[in-house]
This record gives sequence, C-alpha cells and structure tokens, in this order.
Amino acid sequence: MKTLNILAIYTLTLVISLHSSSAFACTIFHVTDQNDQVLVGRNFDWETTGGKIWFIPATDTSNGLSILEQIGVDMPYEGINDKGLFIAVTAVPDTNTPLSLVKPIRKSLELVRIVLEKAQTVDEALQIFPQYTVVFGVFLGNPLVHYKIVDKNGDSAIVEYVDNEMKITRDINRSQVMTNHYVANQNLSSVSKTSFARYNTVRNSLKTTYSVADVQNLLATVSQKITLWSNVYVLDKQQFYVKYRDSKTVMFDLKNELYRGKHGYRLDNLNQTLEYPETKTNVIVRPHFGYGYIEDESVYHYGGRILLPATDKRRYGLELTQFVDENDESFSAIGIVLEQRLFKWFNMSIGTIGYFDYGVDSDNVIGLTTNLGWEPDNHIPFKPFITYRNDMIFGDETDTIHSLSIGFSWAF
Repeated sequence: MKTLNILAIYTLTLVISLHSSSAFACTIFHVTDQNDQVLVGRNFDWETTGGKIWFIPATDTSNGLSILEQIGVDMPYEGINDKGLFIAVTAVPDTNTPLSLVKPIRKSLELVRIVLEKAQTVDEALQIFPQYTVVFGVFLGNPLVHYKIVDKNGDSAIVEYVDNEMKITRDINRSQVMTNHYVANQNLSSVSKTSFARYNTVRNSLKTTYSVADVQNLLATVSQKITLWSNVYVLDKQQFYVKYRDSKTVMFDLKNELYRGKHGYRLDNLNQTLEYPETKTNVIVRPHFGYGYIEDESVYHYGGRILLPATDKRRYGLELTQFVDENDESFSAIGIVLEQRLFKWFNMSIGTIGYFDYGVDSDNVIGLTTNLGWEPDNHIPFKPFITYRNDMIFGDETDTIHSLSIGFSWAF
C-alpha cells in the first residue's frame, strides 16, 4: 500500500509539472515498428492560438509538401513532403550560434521549408544545413530551435546549433525523442521545466508495435495546458492526423491534397479552404556611400536606389546619387539602373545616368555607371553589399570616377 501511495504521488507530481510548463514546450518522437512502419508524433505547445496548414505541389525544382505555420508560408514549424520526409522544430535555450557572412543567411524556420523542398532522405537533408548560416529570432521574442528530421526509411537525426557549432545526433535505436533541451549537450538548461520529464516519459514508453492510436495516446500523456495541436505522421503512406486543441482528429492524405493544387486550411476550421498567399517583394530600397577618385582628385558620394524585382535575381529601378569633390563642389547623378546577382553572391549592375551641374560650366551630361561586387544572398532585413563602382561621364571629354561603394538593402 505504501508503494502504491508513493507511485500515486509521483504520478500526480509529474502530471502537475507537465501542466505548469513555460511558454515554449513541445514534444516530437518517432518509432519504427517491427513492420517497418514509420510513425512520428508531434505536440506543438505554445501560449498562442491559431495556425494554418498549407499544401504546395511539386515543381521542376522542388518537392510537393505540406507545412504548418502561424507567421507565414515561408516560416513553418513542421511539415512533410511527397518523398516521405518529415522535419519539425522545438525551442531550446539561448546559446552561441555560428555565423558566416560568406554563406547565404536564412532565418531558422525557413530551413524547415527549404529541407522539405530539396531533400528526399535524412542524409540529403543533412547536406543542406551546412550550406547556410542560420539566424534565430531571439531579438523578436522567438526562441532558438533545434530540428528533428525523419524519413520514410526510419532514419532520423537531430540538428542543433550550440556552442558555436552545428551538431548532429543520429538515431541508433530506430526511435528518437526531442523536447526542449539540447540532445548534444544536456548539461545546458531548458526553456521548459518539463522538458526532461517529457523526454524520459516518451523514451521509457516506446515499444516495438505501434498504431496511430498508440502514438496519439502517448502524445496525450505528455500534453500540456498550452498544447495547441497534436499530429501523427505516417511517413511511408504520406498521411497525417491533425488534432487542434479539443477538436476532432482529421486525417489528410498528402497526395490527394497536392492533386488539388495550392491551398490550405485554418486549423480551427478545417472545413474552410484557404487560398494560398503568394509572397512577393514589392520594392527594394538601397542607400549607398562611397569614396574614390576622378583623375587626380578625390571624390565621395552618397545616395540610393529604389528597385523593383523583375525576377528572383534581377532588379531594375531609379538611382539618385550626390558626388562631392575635394573642393566641396558637388554634382548630382540621376538615372535608370539594371541589377543582377550571379552565383548567389556576385552583384553586377549597369545604368544610364544623367550628371547634373557637372564641370566648370555646370553642364548637364550623360554617362554610364557600372558596379561589380559582393552582395550576399540573405533573407534578413539588413542586407549589406560592397562593390567597385565606375562612372563614365561623357562631356567635352570622357571623365571616369573609380570608387568603392558600400551600403545595404531593405526589401518591402
């Protein structure tokens, strides 16, 4: 009787602790049963409401996929693609993360969609992460995250950015659990007081024979008051079961949904179809500053460009620049410019420019401006660039300005 009382007290303590968690607390696990069926269970626990699920068919360059998100179709928390690959994130504590300005910069949640678009297996997904510098939205009130990836073959890995390194933990037991502490360094703290309790509860409850109902029951065991949705993914069948709060579970067949084209649903109303929102950059503002020489005289410039995107890598727009020489005499440049980015980092541009109040007679003349330099492929608000700028001014004689130009871009 005494043993039963101790067990009851322990169980009650665990239940209370699980329902007094912090704002960020999620649980993900997968199992591969004796029939080689791969199931993934996912609790999304956050003190928030709402969410949407989207279905995006394959293109010539990307897989078909489904994602769940709250803040935009390019920033999902989890998803599955038509190759049977699953990826999702959970929150982890703050730590130092690696930074490289040479690699393209992507926000942490963007990697979820990138992996789903490009990879078919865990091995292919793990080759994608080193190609990018991943930045996290801590300054926006969002936590750091780590990633759990599972494919239909049962392979699994957890990707973490901790102690200025990217660390990968592979599955060796045909099952793997991820909550809200670092798997690669469990000595660090957690963003959730219940992280280790949920982790151990799931790990100690896993068995070799599993059904969708079994996964749902285990998710319910570690659910919290702030659990927003509980999903089960059957990777080889590309089916998943969505349960939003206390609503009924709804099963989605990925292939059938992708056949209908781009569309989505609100999680709190899965009967209403949503039109897919196409993301588009409307305008790019590019202030710049520079210093150089015209003949034997120094000259500096400042100004900016307003650009409209023609394609993902090409832009066109208007430039306005003010030049000031060493005698404090100034002239203005206004014209049309075309830009293109090559190799994901090389910026080149050319423009037809009018130079106003130029020369001793203050003539208004025309010329050409060209830029060659570095502009990283960054998906962050602040995008720096540095280029060699050449201005050829066609007056009575052709004058040339050689300068180094630096600046940054804002996309709206």
